[in-house]
Amino acid sequence: MSRVFAVKCDDYQRENVYRAVDEMIKLYGGIDNIAKKGETVFLKINLVIKKHPDEAATTHPMVIEAVSKRLVENGCRVIIGDSPGGPYNEKVLRGFYKVCGIEEAAKNSGAELNYDCTYSDYKTPQGCVSKVLTMINPPFKCDKIITISKLKTHSMAVYTGAVKVLFGMIPGVLKVEYHFKMPEIYDFSNLLVDICETVKPSFSIIDGIVAMEGMALLQVFLRMLDFF
Repeated sequence: MSRVFAVKCDDYQRENVYRAVDEMIKLYGGIDNIAKKGETVFLKINLVIKKHPDEAATTHPMVIEAVSKRLVENGCRVIIGDSPGGPYNEKVLRGFYKVCGIEEAAKNSGAELNYDCTYSDYKTPQGCVSKVLTMINPPFKCDKIITISKLKTHSMAVYTGAVKVLFGMIPGVLKVEYHFKMPEIYDFSNLLVDICETVKPSFSIIDGIVAMEGMALLQVFLRMLDFF
């Protein structure tokens, strides 16, 4: 049974976010229980669409900065990344990192930004709906994978918590293919479980200080379809 902690934070002011992150770490038993000195940690964030942090569609950079900073201070190498919707290449990633505030978060915390856009097929013999998943490579090269998702609505699911963020392991426009192959909520939900069981994140955080409610997912679909 996983342990879940909820920490109150009213806004994205630096001191408030750092306090909330520190409280969360303390509740979990200390930073060493999350990642130890010398380990390389991949922070899998949510960059589903190129939006300013105030639009609440992506993981807020202040949360990313606070988590990264504490891990770096503990002697970890931290790599921040995601595969956004649409084309997946270094130029696209640079644009997302800048607009979404992640570039600054990495600079302030001492973390690195991922520009490795390679991906491979990974066998999932115990998968419910797929025995092979095409996923990005960088997270699998690290000692730990930590997810920092964004609390927001989804057009298909009622609630996915810290699971749906791992759909970003599917590279770029291939996400649309998976959606088209599994239009029913039951199959798509099982796909998310298959990804999660394969990736096995060691720790998950949800940025719910300001949640998103709206049509951002539809915007992402339309944007990706433009590239087919």
